[in-house]
Amino acid sequence: MDRSVPVFGRLRDVVTASFRRKLATALLIVFLVVSLVTVGLYVQIGALLDENVEQSMTAAANAEANELNEWSGQHRLLARVLSEHPVYDSGNVSEMRTFLEAQHSGRQETSVVRAYVVDRRNQTVTASSDSRIEGQQVSDLPWEEPFSFRDFDDVQLTQPYEVENGTTVVGFIAPIRRLPGSLLVVEINTESVFERFEHPVDGGFTRVVNSNGTVVFADDRDAALTQYSEGTQRAPIVSRGLRGESGFTDSPTYIGGASGSEYIAAYDSVSGTDWVVVEHAPAEEAYVITRRGRTWIGGIAVVALVALFVVVGVLGADVTTALSGLTDRARRIEAGEYDVPFETDRPDEFGDLNRTLESTRDTLQARIEELRETKADLETSNTALEERSAMVSVLNRILRHNVRNDVNVITGRTELAASRTDDQVIHEDLEAVKEAAWELAELSDRTQRIKQLLSETESETRPMQLGESLSSAVSNLDKAGSDATITVDGGEATVVESSPMFPVAIADVVEQILSHNDESVRVDITVAEDEADDSVVVVHIDDDCGGLPELDVHAVGAGEETPLNHGEGLALWCLEWTVSKAGGELDVDPVDSTLEIRLPRSDSLQTGGPSSQRGNQGLQ
Repeated sequence: MDRSVPVFGRLRDVVTASFRRKLATALLIVFLVVSLVTVGLYVQIGALLDENVEQSMTAAANAEANELNEWSGQHRLLARVLSEHPVYDSGNVSEMRTFLEAQHSGRQETSVVRAYVVDRRNQTVTASSDSRIEGQQVSDLPWEEPFSFRDFDDVQLTQPYEVENGTTVVGFIAPIRRLPGSLLVVEINTESVFERFEHPVDGGFTRVVNSNGTVVFADDRDAALTQYSEGTQRAPIVSRGLRGESGFTDSPTYIGGASGSEYIAAYDSVSGTDWVVVEHAPAEEAYVITRRGRTWIGGIAVVALVALFVVVGVLGADVTTALSGLTDRARRIEAGEYDVPFETDRPDEFGDLNRTLESTRDTLQARIEELRETKADLETSNTALEERSAMVSVLNRILRHNVRNDVNVITGRTELAASRTDDQVIHEDLEAVKEAAWELAELSDRTQRIKQLLSETESETRPMQLGESLSSAVSNLDKAGSDATITVDGGEATVVESSPMFPVAIADVVEQILSHNDESVRVDITVAEDEADDSVVVVHIDDDCGGLPELDVHAVGAGEETPLNHGEGLALWCLEWTVSKAGGELDVDPVDSTLEIRLPRSDSLQTGGPSSQRGNQGLQ
């Protein structure tokens, strides 16, 4: 999201303004994430475990149905095979009895309780492995007619019933092809069926229910041959099984369970019969793993959250307390209280930070003391400088005023004396005195320019259009009495970083060159780019007649005035100082008095700046 959303922006500002709020926000986010993950795991693992219970229950019901289908198919085949025996061709009852007795006693793979032949026409038993029931009416038998057969390969099953010795049997009835109108009944002991049932859940039980709602088989013998559900209505789970369906339900209708117990059940039909296998399990036992898993997940989440709150609470309180203490100490130091104690005995990172801040405080205090001492020294020096500056200003004003007045007196008196004599030698001496007086006045003016150069305002550098500034500065020079030629070549679009006094200093140097030459003089000022460094602009001043005083050139080259090495004027010194203030360099060739000035280039020109306006200052 963006700060353009006002509510979010304000909320973020509130949170980020405090470490405690940021910590609380982070804790809340972690709490929400852990809660969501816990709920997701709780639901997902519960669903997986529930699905596992359903699959195991359904697999058990399916396996038991397959076993019953295999058991019934095996005995169907036995009944069909016995019904196809040639002993029935003769119709001899004695032979058939002997054959059936042999099947009763000789079958090892199964338990045949009785085998007998029923005449469907007169509804009596004609031959049997148990001679006591020969001649008995079908209506007196435990199972009831009629059965309908599709063909001679069809075998029908009776419902389980008990015989005289209390054994529960199932009759497999097959039509006899060789003896039309007769049926072969093979009674099979169901003892092995009751022992087949196994349960995937502790406390589970199995019921095999027929279409009448009667329990035909069960793992509990007492439940066999009882009703699966109350009333005459068939249980829904049995109805679905009779339709050939298989599946799972968490609400079976069953009357044999413990009072108040809840059951789940899986069901599957037994092929070729009207039996439905229903595998039951107590819901409490079936979902015990689910409950335990969810309990463990919830417990782990609670422990994790409690541990998180404890850890964050303890560490957060420690961190926020330490930060608050450091903030308070920093504010006291900011207010000038430097004897603030720090917790330097802590062994952790906050101890390191306290020790560092203590060291910083001591260093800062020492630096402040040094600054105070320096300030006192500077105040003393400034006071002395101010006094000297005031004295210099007074002396400068007095000197300029007196020099100007004295020059006026000297030149006036000289002109008056010259008018009173016709001696040419005296005229020449007086003219020399007059010129010396005017040179003294000019020296006083240049001294004033140097004062301006040394002032804070005029010493600041600024962008300057070089060609225009130089042309303007030299255009008003007094060239009377000479055939001097001054040219400025190039620099129309060149901008340098320089003091506003630079054009004035150039003009003073050119004027000094002109003043020392009586013949025609040519001064060329050329502005060009430095081939080695494109950030530097080079200015050449070529004097074709050596107009610069040699003493000035040597004095500036040496960098100081001495009793044996001093200049005649201040023009070249003023140019040297101006270039130096701009961060440039001045080179003077002592042989031909050629000047080369290197100035730093500027990238932009400040429109309306004072550089061009001040170009002619000091030339008046």
